Amino acid sequence: MIDLFDFWIYILVGLVCGFIDSALGMGYGVSATAIFVSFGIAPAIASASVHTAEGFVDVVSGVSHWKLGNLERGLFYRLVIPGVVGAVLGALFLSWVSLKFAKPFVSFVLLAMGTLILFRFLRKQILMQKKIPKQFVPLLGFVAAFIDVSGGGGWGPIVTPVFILRGSEPRKAVGTVEITEPVISFTAMIVFGLTLGFESFLWPIVMPVMLGGFVLTPIAAWVSKKVPKRILGVLVGSWLIFLNAKTFLESIGTIF
Repeated sequence: MIDLFDFWIYILVGLVCGFIDSALGMGYGVSATAIFVSFGIAPAIASASVHTAEGFVDVVSGVSHWKLGNLERGLFYRLVIPGVVGAVLGALFLSWVSLKFAKPFVSFVLLAMGTLILFRFLRKQILMQKKIPKQFVPLLGFVAAFIDVSGGGGWGPIVTPVFILRGSEPRKAVGTVEITEPVISFTAMIVFGLTLGFESFLWPIVMPVMLGGFVLTPIAAWVSKKVPKRILGVLVGSWLIFLNAKTFLESIGTIF
């Protein structure tokens, strides 16, 4: 059990992570997992717990985006079906890999995600104007889901920028990510539950993080449609780089 103070801290974590994720189409998994890993929680347990909370929060976010018309139609199944395969393999990989190597791996992935987010929002313009072919979308779904589940985050940071690069409206890129993400999160939750045991999930933490995420998600979906997101994106990317650079270097030190 956690005390009342910690309960409200995790509510706040859920509020922030849920708002960032729904507004930017990225950030819930990488933000929450980075916090949990920095607390010393095993990466597989952290990823399992985060994806459990994220799945339920993203249902609310996805419905909100769907009602607002923030959806790139025609790409759902192309993205989700290979994404499920990638999520299963990512969960199995993280469940079986040694904790000694799992923590630096996850920290490195989160560091890379922070760099990607920062780069994405520091750009003044998108250089690639030519659309990426639809045939590329299934590979994108597989790779993004594997990295998302094995690294604790990455579905949004990978898929959202690529969709924008291929010509999607930013709001529709964000909405499509939010609508598809619950499928990936619930797949990860089931595989982690079968391999690690559902009782190993951090339920006292999952519940307040999930409750916090519910509150601001619908508002963030509206923000995604109305408000420029560059400053928030830069702050999120910078924070992830700062937090995970330290964790990554400390983890490498324990190996050598």
